[in-house]
Amino acid sequence: MEATKTISDFVVSLNYEDLPAEVIKEAKLCFLDWLGVTLAGANDPEVDGLFQVIQLVGGKEQATVLGKKIKTSILNATLMNGMSSHVFDYDDTSVEFLGHASVTICPCILALSEWMGLGGKDFLTAYVAGFEAGSRVAIGASANHMLKGWHATSTIGHFSSVAASAKLLGLSADQLIYAFGITGTQAAGLKAVFGTNCKPFHPGKAGFDGLLSTILAQKGFTSIKNILEGEKCFWDVYSSGGSAKRALKNLGKKWYILDNNYKFHASCYYTHASIEAVLALKEELSNLKIDDIEKVEARVSAIALENAIIMNPKTGLEAKFSLPYTIASAILNDDTGMKAFTNEKVKNNDIANLKEKVKIIKDPKLQGFISSVSIFIDGKQYEKKRNILNLNLSYDEKKQKILEKFRDLVENFIGFDRTEEIINLIENLETLHNMAEIISFLN
Repeated sequence: MEATKTISDFVVSLNYEDLPAEVIKEAKLCFLDWLGVTLAGANDPEVDGLFQVIQLVGGKEQATVLGKKIKTSILNATLMNGMSSHVFDYDDTSVEFLGHASVTICPCILALSEWMGLGGKDFLTAYVAGFEAGSRVAIGASANHMLKGWHATSTIGHFSSVAASAKLLGLSADQLIYAFGITGTQAAGLKAVFGTNCKPFHPGKAGFDGLLSTILAQKGFTSIKNILEGEKCFWDVYSSGGSAKRALKNLGKKWYILDNNYKFHASCYYTHASIEAVLALKEELSNLKIDDIEKVEARVSAIALENAIIMNPKTGLEAKFSLPYTIASAILNDDTGMKAFTNEKVKNNDIANLKEKVKIIKDPKLQGFISSVSIFIDGKQYEKKRNILNLNLSYDEKKQKILEKFRDLVENFIGFDRTEEIINLIENLETLHNMAEIISFLN
């Protein structure tokens, strides 16, 4: 089955008019959420090293580095904005994508849109093309891809950024097939580096490589034509159960963007079920006194423990991947956003002492994003179980949370008026003739 060709044909033939109304609405939410975490992340010291390198090497002034008020090449802007958007690990995530889609797609298509003077309809179509193509590549690879140690946001993100970029650049199906091949041979990223600068660097590099691959293919650069399904190709090498049939099922009919998940806690998504369980316990135990807590037990899935395995974090970045820390912090504090994951908070004695009472138990009966947390007080056990994928938020509830999150992230940097202007522009993105109008409100 020619999966690479079929996905390429889908991307090239996709038009804005093909997108269901609910898909367009969801894509706008994704972009708003991405823009918020990117603007906030651009001011974080963790991205300074990359920014210094981009200033050192320079580049044609084609696209804006968000939050820094400078322009550089479309490739370097993609790289920088990609890292900024993932540095807090506060961006949206998708089970089907096996990771974070927006941070691999939005940086490259925003850079291209600004450079080429493209409007909102083109942007939204490219975003959906990238999201769906990446999801199909991930579904073909299966969760075995992650279990082998690959950081799917990076590896799968190479393909999503190519699909999105190719849509804006108007590649033919044959050119896109080659672009997939060019990016597929560059796809990399290991989960072993979680908790370091390399994790947020991954989506930036995926977008950079994807955009570069697309431009190369446009200029006549070649590769193989079956990078996904071929022998010793992506699914064969990077997974242990690749399936073209599974990847292509209901292509163009099933829209995986509608199953996208948004983060309302600024940590690894595998910690969120435990956090939600803790918040539910705090609501039940309204007079909870920290000194009365004898111990805390959290039962989690094997994959949750694998992704949030740092038991004794030393930095705010490491704390995002620490189940003991996130649980202790959620018990002690109402804020589970960015303020909960600073270097200073990691050194907080109250959190450190409570963290010692937290025991993490790998439960083979639990799968994926399910966690059960128990707090023991006076010999009594109080327990709550949560599945983060079953929050059952309506679109309006989800939108309201994202608006609150966006305002919290960016108002301090750009002010109330410009924040509201950007929200209005994105809510009506399909009417925008030039995406550069949004960027003008950020400088």
